[in-house]
Amino acid sequence: MPAPQPEHYLDRILNPRSILIVGASKDPVKRGNRAIQSLVSDGYAGTIIPINPREKEILGFTAYPSITDAPGELDLAVVCTAAHTVKAVIEECGRRKVKGAILLAAGFSEIGEQGRILEDEVVALARQHGVRLIGPNTNGMFSARLGCNAWGLPDIPRGPLGLLSNSANCVTSIVMQARTHGFMGINTMLSVGNQADIEFHEYLECLGEDPDVSAVMLYLEGFKNASAFRDVARRTTQKKPVVMYVAGRTSEGKRAAKSHSGSLAGAYAINRGTLRQSGVTVVERLYHLYPVAEALSLFPPMRGRRVAVVSEGGGPLTVAADALVEQGLVLAQLSQETQARIHAVVPNATAIDNPVDAGGGTDPRAEYYGPIVRAILEDPAIDAVLIVGLLGGYADRFGEQAAPAEHAVCAELGAMMREHGKPVIVQSHYSDMKTQSLRILREAGVPFQRHVEVAVQCLASAADASAARARNAAAAAKAPAVPGPQPQAVHIIGTAMAQGRDLLETEARDLLQAGGIAMPEYRLLGSAAEATAAAIHFGDTRLAMKVVSADIVHKSEAQGVLLGLQGAGALREGWQTISASAEAYRPGARIEGMLVTPMAPRGTEFIIGITDDPQHGPVMLFGLGGVFVEVIGDVVFRALPVTTDDALDMIGSLKHPAILDGVRGAPPVDRAALAALLVGLSRIREQHPAITEIDLNPVIAHAGGLCVVDVRIVLHRNLPTPA
Repeated sequence: MPAPQPEHYLDRILNPRSILIVGASKDPVKRGNRAIQSLVSDGYAGTIIPINPREKEILGFTAYPSITDAPGELDLAVVCTAAHTVKAVIEECGRRKVKGAILLAAGFSEIGEQGRILEDEVVALARQHGVRLIGPNTNGMFSARLGCNAWGLPDIPRGPLGLLSNSANCVTSIVMQARTHGFMGINTMLSVGNQADIEFHEYLECLGEDPDVSAVMLYLEGFKNASAFRDVARRTTQKKPVVMYVAGRTSEGKRAAKSHSGSLAGAYAINRGTLRQSGVTVVERLYHLYPVAEALSLFPPMRGRRVAVVSEGGGPLTVAADALVEQGLVLAQLSQETQARIHAVVPNATAIDNPVDAGGGTDPRAEYYGPIVRAILEDPAIDAVLIVGLLGGYADRFGEQAAPAEHAVCAELGAMMREHGKPVIVQSHYSDMKTQSLRILREAGVPFQRHVEVAVQCLASAADASAARARNAAAAAKAPAVPGPQPQAVHIIGTAMAQGRDLLETEARDLLQAGGIAMPEYRLLGSAAEATAAAIHFGDTRLAMKVVSADIVHKSEAQGVLLGLQGAGALREGWQTISASAEAYRPGARIEGMLVTPMAPRGTEFIIGITDDPQHGPVMLFGLGGVFVEVIGDVVFRALPVTTDDALDMIGSLKHPAILDGVRGAPPVDRAALAALLVGLSRIREQHPAITEIDLNPVIAHAGGLCVVDVRIVLHRNLPTPA
């Protein structure tokens, strides 16, 4: 037998054997009374200890005047008193070796500086005494193992899902959704509040190690330690799904999140990209959290994105096909053998290549679904099956004589899903009625949904989650060591830092070249007199000329760029023109010279950058450049380091991937070469922590490869000069 896993350090706090109710009351409207009522009504299997200096007994439980007087080993204190009392309570908890405390009160960092000071003092006391804190500004906690309802919400359905949230109201919404659905409940749920002590990543780690939790749902407004969360999420998603809604997609949403919980809501695109990189499934609708978590708990791993759709009528098939394509799933064509098997079942079917019309042009029959779905699942070109339409309501629609066949099919679908290891999901018009057939289907392990779009979201999330799991497993297995920096690059950075400036473009180009990134040839003209030598060197090539100056960051604004120059005369004239423009733009600017380089070929333009994000640290941006960046803003982010698989996923995650295949005569983009560039930039930033920003805009993908047209590198000002 395998050795038992050691208990997580939060387990006795999230699943306490004894609970102190600090501020317990006989008044039924006060939280100190309702907390005891909730524990009793949910059948809490541990010891309840009310703390009240004036009462001997509350709701049948012996009350004690102080925490110090409470008997036995003490796991958790539910602190129902006001913010100004909390420091004294934590002192008492420390003296009695209480493991953790839930701080329900508001009035801490979420209200401003005065509250932040109080919160810091409480946390310092708790750490001094070894007491872990949930909150403050939290609505509490629920855990099913011992029936610990320290939340106060009645009738929380029990099941295998974990739920962590910045918002108590959003938790209530999801609990109501689970209660209405009725098939998968909650194992552990927490309103994390201000995360003054215990943070999201610690809760996630604990739930990730809990064998009773099948998936974790999160509503997030902000991290305290984004890097730690990503590390935990990467490990957890190898074992179970983590599904998250990230607030703050808009500027208004970010402001609301900050005022609500005191969190720093990071840029949504950065949060979404870095979480996806860590294996987290990010949904864009709050009501998708629960159904996606349920489906991912039930599905086998999804091997690809190829989905077959089955229905008994044309309309639902069309809706499903649209939804699948919009979510990046593929309606793969069924093999001729599979189509022949379907045709043998429904000879009058109007469509059998995918989508599949199981109605056969006559009244639908539930028994068709069994052999049709089996044939599809046995087709190696298909990764999942979506059934849409009437299934689940045949008895209601066609009479009770249809019930036995439908019941048999619903039971059979679960067995087939497990046998073939491919997800099956049903969209049923009768979902809200919870028919007997749908109950049989769900008991067989197949999820069902009322709306096509939600069912498709479940499949898309399953495909993404499986791909991320494989990507991260491969990255962990490889984990190559980062080579040391090139001496030339160290010298370039050291020189610039000693002079208190960022890299000149010539230096930035040389640094990238030293780091293994191919750069276009250039010449730096120190004076107009050097134009002749440059013209001889480049011959008839059309050239670009750019000012090189530490005092001029935005060359275009200074009219410091000229294009299409040929010959010594044009270069000399260009020198004079740019020099005059630079002097007019910034009188006295230091001019190092003019960079001359061949004009880039035509192709597809991209923007690539690295910057330091306040929450996630160094992150990489990749997106469509040129006119595209202004018009459609199609960019994605990942945290560093970026692996080859991460880079390919970034490239494939653009909202308009068709542009990569070539438009307006542009050649298809070499994705492997583009991925290599992204990985190379990531490695350079890892080698040189003095770099705070890298900006390549544009990078042109053309028939001959890639061309970095413009590069800017910004350095930290508060780091020691590299040796």
